[in-house]
Amino acid sequence: MAAIIGHLLPLALGVALSSVPIVVMVLILLSPRSRWSALAYLIGAVVGLAGLTTLFAVVASLLPPVQPAEPNPLIATIELVIGAALLALAALRFGRARSRARARRAAAPVAAGAEAAVAADAIADAAAPPAWMTRLTSLGPLPSLGVGFVLMLRPKNLLLTLAAGVAIAAGGAPLADEVGAGAVFVVLGISTLAVPILFALIDPSRTLGPLRELRDWIARNSSTVTTVVLVVLGTVVVGSGLARF
Repeated sequence: MAAIIGHLLPLALGVALSSVPIVVMVLILLSPRSRWSALAYLIGAVVGLAGLTTLFAVVASLLPPVQPAEPNPLIATIELVIGAALLALAALRFGRARSRARARRAAAPVAAGAEAAVAADAIADAAAPPAWMTRLTSLGPLPSLGVGFVLMLRPKNLLLTLAAGVAIAAGGAPLADEVGAGAVFVVLGISTLAVPILFALIDPSRTLGPLRELRDWIARNSSTVTTVVLVVLGTVVVGSGLARF
């Protein structure tokens, strides 16, 4: 099981550092109905991530079995495709970020010089989350449950859970080890949601300030963090695929 978990750790990190679910969590925790809505959101996310991981692991287990020490071109090809897709997502996000930066600089008044351009960047970086996110503050428990589930179905998570399912099933480990490795993946992947929610429920008064700071920090840096994570994960998955040839 240790070998499987070694493959799963970077993938779980990628799931854990997904900025959109974290921002949504923060907005729900800052809402008037935070207690039950946050718990429902967490349950929905756990069900979504665990369900996807189980589904992909079951599908991967249907592939022709290969001894762990032998080359496995089929699994290698799947991992290469997943890694390439993650790198393509990173390139796409990087390109979009550069385009937005150029648009902000072009929109800055020419007469104001460099100071206006810097100010425009700072204002844009500190912008509030999109309108659809702010509406989440009025959600009740049942809609929050659905939101938590649906956010686990985003393209990035689909690729990561697909890679995790392949890693779990391709290890040739006993069923108990595969279940244990899958549980570790889900726990680590959901930890960035579970820990803040539990702390907020235990001591809400002390968490309001840090939650607002976290929301603002993610709004400023989420694009950079996500791009770096995607590059690292794509490289890791590609390397794992090459090692299987």
